[in-house]
Amino acid sequence: MEINMNNDNKAGNFLNAINKYNEEERAKIVSEIETKKADAVKNAEAKGRADADKYVKKHLSAKKSEITGEYAVKNLEAQGELFKKRDDMVSEIFKRASDKLNDFTASPQYKDKLISYAKEIADIFKENSCTVYVKKDDLKYENDIKAVFNSEIEVESDIEIRIGGLRGFCKKLQLVADNTLDSKLENQKNWFIENADLKIS
Repeated sequence: MEINMNNDNKAGNFLNAINKYNEEERAKIVSEIETKKADAVKNAEAKGRADADKYVKKHLSAKKSEITGEYAVKNLEAQGELFKKRDDMVSEIFKRASDKLNDFTASPQYKDKLISYAKEIADIFKENSCTVYVKKDDLKYENDIKAVFNSEIEVESDIEIRIGGLRGFCKKLQLVADNTLDSKLENQKNWFIENADLKIS
């Protein structure tokens, strides 16, 4: 009987040892699984945050580019409108100025101004012969213009002179002297834009 009991005890102890070993191994495996699960969750969360951050940055960047592009387009449109309004306003102002100059060329005072312009050109060309260009209506002053020059000159009409005044050309000197009201008015346009705070940046 004793032998059997000892054998039973040995068997029981052996089974207990196996069970204990199994429990320890199971605990290790469970612990490893839990650690791996925790690591996997942690990695997944980190990847999820990184992906979300990347997604947000990408879409924010795209939205920013879209908004910047829209702003640039609207800014260009606004500038275009400003340029048009400015040009319309300047055109209107200079049309009125042109009309006033045309009225002046029909007045008795215009002849004196035309002759004074001719004297200025004569002083530049001295004794050199030249051709003087005027608008067609001013050919009636041809003799008065020739009288102020100290050399032989030709007086011809030029369709580019629409308002008045005159322009001289000396072939020998290869020199043009422009005293037209047209060019004087055009030169005033740039001055006006600069000094009337009409520049658009």
